[in-house]
Amino acid sequence: MTLDTATMSKLRWRCRRGMRELDEAMRAYLDNHYEQAPAEEQTLFEELQDMQDPELFQLVSGKAREARYQPILDKMSATMASRT
Repeated sequence: MTLDTATMSKLRWRCRRGMRELDEAMRAYLDNHYEQAPAEEQTLFEELQDMQDPELFQLVSGKAREARYQPILDKMSATMASRT
């Protein structure tokens, strides 16, 4: 499924966070996985975008776990690791 430019722009804007690490992790998923993800996973990613930065950072950094988000967080982590 290819998303229109306006939708992707909105999602990309929502990936802008107060922390560079979160910006990079959220964009890693959006740019590399979002369009191919099933609708349920896309919805979960949008839920992550609605979280406050401290709560999201706990999940992204692995200091907190929530099973329903784990596939997305694993993809973020793998994408970030492949960039180094």
